[in-house]
Amino acid sequence: MNMNKWVFNVRLSRNIKHIQYLNIRFYSDSAVRVRFAPSPTGQLHLGGFRTALYNYLFAKSKGGKYILRIEDTDRTRVVDGAVEQLQEDLKWLGIEFDEGPSNNGPYGPYIQSERLENYQRRTQQLLSSGHAYKCYCTEKRLELLRRDALRTRTIPRYDNKCRSLDDDDLSHNEGKKYCIRFKLNQSDGFFNDLVYGRIARNVAAVEGDPVILKSDGFPTYHLANVVDDHDMKITHVLRGVEWQPSTSKHILLYRAFGWNPPNFAHLPLLINKDGTKLSKRQNDITINAYRQKGIYPEALLNFVISCGGGFVQNKETNNVYIKPLSELISKFDISLINSNSCQVPLDNLGYFNQAQLKIELNTDLGRKRTTEELKNIVKNTFSNDKSVELDLSENHLIKILKWSINRITNINELIHENYKFIWLKPSESALKSMDYDIDIVIKLRHHLINIDDFTIDNLGTVLKKFSKSNNVVYSNLMKMLRNIISGLKQGPGVSEIMVILGKEEVIARLNKACLKG
Repeated sequence: MNMNKWVFNVRLSRNIKHIQYLNIRFYSDSAVRVRFAPSPTGQLHLGGFRTALYNYLFAKSKGGKYILRIEDTDRTRVVDGAVEQLQEDLKWLGIEFDEGPSNNGPYGPYIQSERLENYQRRTQQLLSSGHAYKCYCTEKRLELLRRDALRTRTIPRYDNKCRSLDDDDLSHNEGKKYCIRFKLNQSDGFFNDLVYGRIARNVAAVEGDPVILKSDGFPTYHLANVVDDHDMKITHVLRGVEWQPSTSKHILLYRAFGWNPPNFAHLPLLINKDGTKLSKRQNDITINAYRQKGIYPEALLNFVISCGGGFVQNKETNNVYIKPLSELISKFDISLINSNSCQVPLDNLGYFNQAQLKIELNTDLGRKRTTEELKNIVKNTFSNDKSVELDLSENHLIKILKWSINRITNINELIHENYKFIWLKPSESALKSMDYDIDIVIKLRHHLINIDDFTIDNLGTVLKKFSKSNNVVYSNLMKMLRNIISGLKQGPGVSEIMVILGKEEVIARLNKACLKG
């Protein structure tokens, strides 16, 4: 017997209510096949990425295959360029596919709009076996059913009118526009959810017969995903819990075709801090948006898995650790995925990004890559201002990065208003508008020239002594000095600004201030 794929049906006792068959599958790791099947209706966001990542981790942890399938049968919602952007985002995150639109495999095409003939053939199979029927109901009639349900405060559902059409009715409707509906039967489409456990739902008791092939010849999700999962030999389906109510319906479709369903695992809902569902309409949570903001892919990977489980949690520490993708694969355990809704603390993403920034700065390649990126950010931000000079030497950039590592979560923060002094000197016009005593500035410059210990602690002591010996209120001295060397009214402490700039640069800026007037 071939143990790579062993499938059998167990007939259960008639005394056990609502259960007809239990499909049990055993797969060796090499036989595992999963798919990520997004709709190209917009940019990939955190929720979609979580699904893509967990499918990838499961497949690779089992030595299986990972398939990308594009579900574009709802043509009214397709966004141009969405497929290309999706693949680019996933590639940036380190997620590669074994089969998909750009690297075809044995079960392609992997775009549903290119598989229409197959869906129509499968639909004809259901019609022939008596599991489906033609529905001639107009949109007007369906709308009346919806309105009537709202009026009676019941759940809108199709009344299955066309299921019972006789030959005369069918003859009368010949030539009219129709769709194909699947006949739901009064049995539980039960299944064992790898995250939520046993799920049983008598779909026919709460829903009308669903459309599986629309009048335009395109399938609905229910038909297309079942047919494709079977034809592509998908062994495990990992998708959002919002699809769980439909899975019982899909189980009935598998039975109608005489196929064994795959294993199902539904991923818990991702919610915001206020309890609302994380939505693709939140434009700031798209992968591309995070990429543009300077978030590292490693930070996103580790942030997402911190929200939904799948790993043994280290409860002894609150520190943020960044694990490489290879380690995430080796330690992933589907049985550890949370079944409760997962709150996504978006504010915490910064801590993960900061942790990865520290990793980058601790390696020669990462440090070189980061300094080059910072140089480009500064140049793109300030290069149009011809009245200033930019210090973009490697030593200066590395010094700034080391100083800022515990202050920032993203190198883009270094061009924030409070940090402009790092790159720009106060202009002559700005200095002329400042109210300060030039004699005090000259004395301070001379005093600082003779200071060898240019550290924060020592400068704090030096400046306090200087204010006292020159009868200058210390707070006024700090305000004046901050304005002259940084042009800012707030930001890091004055001594810290001086250390960041370095003694030579501070003296140069004081020299410039001495020329006022």
